[in-house]
Amino acid sequence: MNGDLVEIRGLYKYFGKLEVLKGVSCGIKKGEKVVVLGASGSGKSTMLRCMNLLEKPTYGEVWFDNNLLTPVDPYLHPDIIKASNTFRKLKTPDMSDAELIAKIKKEDLLHEKHEGKEYSALMKSFHKAHYLNENLARAKMGMVFQHFNLFNNLTVLQNMILAPVELKLKTKEAATEQAMELLGKIGLTDKANSYPSTLSGGQKQRIAIVRSLCMDPEVMLFDEPTSALDPEMVGEVLELMKRLADAGMTMIVVTHEIGFAREVADRVLFMANGVIAESGTPAEVFDDPKTPEAKQFLSSVL
Repeated sequence: MNGDLVEIRGLYKYFGKLEVLKGVSCGIKKGEKVVVLGASGSGKSTMLRCMNLLEKPTYGEVWFDNNLLTPVDPYLHPDIIKASNTFRKLKTPDMSDAELIAKIKKEDLLHEKHEGKEYSALMKSFHKAHYLNENLARAKMGMVFQHFNLFNNLTVLQNMILAPVELKLKTKEAATEQAMELLGKIGLTDKANSYPSTLSGGQKQRIAIVRSLCMDPEVMLFDEPTSALDPEMVGEVLELMKRLADAGMTMIVVTHEIGFAREVADRVLFMANGVIAESGTPAEVFDDPKTPEAKQFLSSVL
């Protein structure tokens, strides 16, 4: 795992015949702030949603703190492939193990039901040793969406305490105390009993952020958190995100806010056509982009 808190390995995502992610791999260390940029359709939001299991990867794995969040992908584990009936049937003296493994991966030849007991046993033991429950994974990785995703029929306070209480992570009293404390930190204590429909966009998004914090996440994922806001409300949301960053929160942020990225990001990932086309510090990516796609994108937003 190389000390990564979050790691995605060989992530592919198809929607029907549309290939949105094409073998994306990257790791994020504890406390790191990573900003993901790219044109519409580049795969950045899909990558984020796969991290939080809102989308299930077609192939590949998502790891959190040495725990596997997705099913085992046998194509990422040569030992599992070598235990399969397919490997044994296709193995010839003139083909190396590595060449055959590459062929099986490329042609997607594994069919779990027909791969034999040894293969099944390895898959099960690997899963048992590493798998983390989906609800626990989501609790550890908070997510903030473009359109807030608050429940309009619940008050602000009810929105905030719903998940920790329903998942039995906290008592109602403890969750309420924490929620009120978080609302105090963003100056919105007086909105505790208000309904989302009465709030401005900036207030809704700040409440969506502190609602995620009620789950005590170790990582925060932000999917274009300011793109649905009026310009005068963007600053208050970015300010809260900067405070989170300063407090040491691990953050992965999909955004077009270049000023925020320059100020806060440790690393910038630029995505194009379903892959990470560039990765580097803000200065490296913004001041000296290498790919034509990055040059074109940055010339349009800078």
